[in-house]
Amino acid sequence: MLKDLEKIVDECDSAGGNGEQLEIGLRQAAQNLWRAQFLYSKDFGSKGSYELIIQHRAYFENLFAAFGYRIVGGRPDDKYLGLLATDLPPRQTMKLDESLLLLVLRLYYEEAFKKYEITDDGEIEADGETILQVYEDRTHRTRPPVTRVHDILTGFRQRGLVRVEDQGDSRNFKLYLRPALPMVVGEDTLQSLDEFVAKSAGQNGAADDEQAGAE
Repeated sequence: MLKDLEKIVDECDSAGGNGEQLEIGLRQAAQNLWRAQFLYSKDFGSKGSYELIIQHRAYFENLFAAFGYRIVGGRPDDKYLGLLATDLPPRQTMKLDESLLLLVLRLYYEEAFKKYEITDDGEIEADGETILQVYEDRTHRTRPPVTRVHDILTGFRQRGLVRVEDQGDSRNFKLYLRPALPMVVGEDTLQSLDEFVAKSAGQNGAADDEQAGAE
């Protein structure tokens, strides 16, 4: 990897550019993508890194492949890049409410996409209350407290999966589901939501039967 980097820098110097500055930019771009997982060219502070990765994509693909990751992107108009593991990890460390909310967001994205409710940037707009109502309807569970919801969404935002627009009240907010969301949560993963709901319903039914028998 160092030889590849040195080659790019040398070529820049030979062409009359500033190789030292380019090297700094390439390192920064790699760090930004690694930290954020997804970069959007229109996001504040991301354009330079996004353009460098596009310009030197082969270098970055080889760099991250060495760590077991591949660079992905959506439609050209979406203008985003992201990292996905080449092999899925054997276990997920997300908490249950976090996993369920992610699945609900993906479900909402899928259904809205099929209705062509998508912006030119590949985003789906939704009210926070609408999403939380879908959460209750589809999971048959009580929605998490609003502070917990915002904590979860902060993590999703940092990964480039959503944008959150506050409306002056923590209970009143707007969400923009970003095009990286379906990249992280595939359509087949949505089946796990239905499986969870079916399993929970079965457990609840068994508990009700046991209680009735005891009475």
